[in-house]
Amino acid sequence: MSRTEIMTQLRKLVQRLRWLSVLQLLPDTLVIYGILQLGFSQGVVPLFNVGFTRQKAGLVVILFVLIDLCVTGIRYNDRMAGRRLIGQLKGHLDESESALIKQFEKFK
Repeated sequence: MSRTEIMTQLRKLVQRLRWLSVLQLLPDTLVIYGILQLGFSQGVVPLFNVGFTRQKAGLVVILFVLIDLCVTGIRYNDRMAGRRLIGQLKGHLDESESALIKQFEKFK
């Protein structure tokens, strides 16, 4: 890959990681909400104004956790891809390249 292609791919990864960081808030919030509802409810567990048995509410919370783990895995894979791209850069980095690498490193 040429230096320009590497930087283009890295820019796309930074943008994707930025969106995934925002997206990660949703499953994190769902997991916390589900655990709190499951922990503080007796008998019927209300999740989003729908009553569930404790067993079914537990399954819903497990699904929330799986979604959260999937988004986390996607972020991890993108970070690994970015590290490989940065490893392919050789020679002196100019100012814009250094700034892009610093933006990428914020998502670690």
